[in-house]
Amino acid sequence: MGLARKAGAIAAGTELVIDSMRKQRACRVYISSDVSDGTLKKLKDKAAFYKVQAEIIDLTMDELAHRVGFLRPTAAVSLTDKNFLKLIEKINKSGGET
Repeated sequence: MGLARKAGAIAAGTELVIDSMRKQRACRVYISSDVSDGTLKKLKDKAAFYKVQAEIIDLTMDELAHRVGFLRPTAAVSLTDKNFLKLIEKINKSGGET
């Protein structure tokens, strides 16, 4: 995911993720495992409305932030490039790390 960030292919943080869904840029949304119930509901509802697949991942907000190269905790990220999504799915299927 760090490479996707450097390429400008992600949106990070609840509001930016929702904005990427609203603008139909988001291909997939990844939600950290320790977000609040309210944030989780908000993200899942928006993802359902905009028909974007949302996935709760086994990373805390701190771990997710670290993966994408941020210093502050991040509740969610969205991938905005289909090619990076394919690459991440391929890495995950082979048991690698994103």
